[in-house]
Amino acid sequence: MSHKHSLTFASLLLTSTGLVYADRVNGPNPYAAGYGFDTPSEANWGGWNRGDAGTLYAEWDSFSDASHGTATDRTSAPGVGSSGTTGAYLSWNAGTFAAGSGNLYSFSVPEVFQVNLTGTTGSAPLRVALQVEDWGTPLDTANVRLNGTAPTSSGVTYFESPYASSFGPVDLNQRLFLWDLPSATTSFQFDFSSVEHSLSLAQVAVDIGSVPVSAVPVPAAVWLFGSALAGMGIIGRRRQPGRLAA
Repeated sequence: MSHKHSLTFASLLLTSTGLVYADRVNGPNPYAAGYGFDTPSEANWGGWNRGDAGTLYAEWDSFSDASHGTATDRTSAPGVGSSGTTGAYLSWNAGTFAAGSGNLYSFSVPEVFQVNLTGTTGSAPLRVALQVEDWGTPLDTANVRLNGTAPTSSGVTYFESPYASSFGPVDLNQRLFLWDLPSATTSFQFDFSSVEHSLSLAQVAVDIGSVPVSAVPVPAAVWLFGSALAGMGIIGRRRQPGRLAA
C-alpha cells in the first residue's frame, strides 16, 4: 500500500504560479502538483523570483564529479540551474559516489554533504531555504547546519512509502529547512549528512532572498502538522527495502 502525503506550502497556505524545474534524471518531479518542492515565487516562505536582483539560487538533481573542479575531488556544479552566484558547488565524502542514476549513494559509510554558495544578496534580513529529496536511509535532520547554525524551522513536505524506484521500493522524503538571517553575508555553507550508509541523495535546491522586516515567520502550525503525522505513525513508517536505493 502506498502512502502519499503532500504537505506543500503552496497547497496548505498559498496557491500561485511559478517556474517549475523537472527532475531530469530519475524520480518524480518534486515541483509537480502534490509534491514537496516550491519555487520562492509560489512558496509561503519566499516572495521573490529566481533570478531577481539580490537573490541567489542553485539546484542539483544529478551529481557529476567532472562538472566542477577536477574529476576526482568529489564536487559537482549545479546541474539544474543557478542564478546570482559567483560560486556554487556540492561536495561529498570519500566512500560516497555518483551512482548510475545520477544520485549520490554509499553502501559502506555514512554520507556527508556540503553545499557552498557565494554571491551578493539584497539587504537583510535574509531568508534561506534548503530543499532536499532523499531516498532510503533518511537524512540526519538534527544536524543540518548553515554556517554552523541550526535551521529556524524545518519539516517534511512530502513522503511516500514505498516509492517504486528503478532500484526497488524505497522511502522517499522531500524536506524543507529555513533560516532567517538578521545580517547579510556573501558566503553560505550548508552541512548535512545521513544517519548511516545507504541514503540516496536525489535533489537539492537552495534559494536565498530578502524578506521585509515585518515578515511573519512561517506559521508553526505547518510544522506541527508534519509532527502530528509523524506521531500518528504515518511519516514514521520506515521499511528495510529503502536500503536498495542508489
